[in-house]
Amino acid sequence: MAVNFAQNPTGLAPNKMVLTAVALMTVALVVGFFLVGVLSDAFDSFPYLFLLPWVIALAAVFATPSIFLYYRGEFSLANPIVFATISYFVPAFVFGGIFLSTGYSEPYFLSYIQDADYNLPLTIVLIGLGFISLSIGYFVPIGNKVGELVGRYLPSADYSSDAFLFPGIILLILGVMNTIFAFGVGLFGYQVSEETNIYAGLIYLSTLLRVQGTFLLWVVVFKQKKFTAITGIVVALLIAVDLSSAIFAGNRGTILQVFFVVVLAFVFAGRKIRMKYAVVASVLLSLGIIAGMIYGTTFRIVKGTESQQSSGQYADNIAKTIDEVSRRSAFDSVSMGLAMLSERLDIVSTLAVVVSNYEQLKPYEEAYGLDNNIWTDTTTFFIPRVIWVEKPAASDARKYSDLYFNVSDSSFAITPMGDLLRNYGIIGIPIGMFILGVILRLIYSSLVTPGETPIWKAMLYFMLLTTVSYEGFYGTIVPTMFKVAFTALIGVLIVVFIARKLDRRGAQITV
Repeated sequence: MAVNFAQNPTGLAPNKMVLTAVALMTVALVVGFFLVGVLSDAFDSFPYLFLLPWVIALAAVFATPSIFLYYRGEFSLANPIVFATISYFVPAFVFGGIFLSTGYSEPYFLSYIQDADYNLPLTIVLIGLGFISLSIGYFVPIGNKVGELVGRYLPSADYSSDAFLFPGIILLILGVMNTIFAFGVGLFGYQVSEETNIYAGLIYLSTLLRVQGTFLLWVVVFKQKKFTAITGIVVALLIAVDLSSAIFAGNRGTILQVFFVVVLAFVFAGRKIRMKYAVVASVLLSLGIIAGMIYGTTFRIVKGTESQQSSGQYADNIAKTIDEVSRRSAFDSVSMGLAMLSERLDIVSTLAVVVSNYEQLKPYEEAYGLDNNIWTDTTTFFIPRVIWVEKPAASDARKYSDLYFNVSDSSFAITPMGDLLRNYGIIGIPIGMFILGVILRLIYSSLVTPGETPIWKAMLYFMLLTTVSYEGFYGTIVPTMFKVAFTALIGVLIVVFIARKLDRRGAQITV
């Protein structure tokens, strides 16, 4: 079972009553301030401020399942609903919605939102509908019952954490080698290969062994009762790999991905997230995100295009980026980072473009190869592209961005709700998100076992949990899950085979 952070309380303690009262007073003050501003025309310079109450209501919707799990004593960051809430829904739709409504986010495509007074609140409603349906799918018994049934037939294969150190390093090295190869052929980093590679999917999947190995080694580190020299070497290796990956990826969100790898490893190692850990983690995360936005944005400006470059040219752009960032003042860098962050988090406006235009643009989707992408991708993913070279890629982010945002050299978020809306209309959102909730509960119940979850199950669950993209197409979720599960199982087999040999011989390296 996932680590619980609270016992199931029987009622509100006095201090919780005070906190509740303070929270209610704060809400009352905010609402009062908002009403005064509206009545006095003080908010005329903020054309989207009318959206703020909708965003606050959406935040309450997002918080409800996590609060319910907390009072049942089942709250855990490893829980798929809690993880989705914290890692995507709140940042993208609550923080993003606040940035939009207060004018901090002003993307160029706001003009593409037809009848914003109607479609922006409708977008919030559809987001809430999707999240509620996802939560209902998770809480209905079917996913839990099937998951528990599957879990009974899975082997325990549980060995000492020290036995996983050496195989974890082997897995990490394999992943790093695959990542270097992927970089060389233009499939890793801020670059796109000019030639179509039928093995591109397989090459990308092989790079996930690096992430899986990183997670495993962090679990081993956090399971240790004391910090030793070997532990320090492993931590230094992990930091070096993660930092190098972030630099070469040129991705503004890599730091966030690394953060969740470490946090989930901390949870599955059986550690409890205490307040001091949470404060330190929050500070580091905030600094890391801003630094990532500064570096990622500057790198893209320096490089100019996504065209593939030689390793030397790419490394030269990295050096130029670091030099450019170092020349700026701290104030200018932080200001740029915050400005880019506010627009990057604002997925409400992006989704609103889909909500307000999907009916008018639907006749053009066939010409772009986007029509019925959910059905197409879900029913054809099991045929490898090496066999079916002309297999359609219906969920194409570039074509979607070209059709909806008039930009073909970048990728805009669509979210599962937007993809379901495009394919099946509003009714598709609750049905599709409900099914996804059932699938997530099935995976959670089958792999996250009562007591301490075996390391191999934690590895597999981590890979499946983090592969669900709430920013991408709904049509790619199930296909990607199967592909990642297959890749992760290869990593698990390698690790378990070596760990079993070491555990039986007592030859494991003591951390």
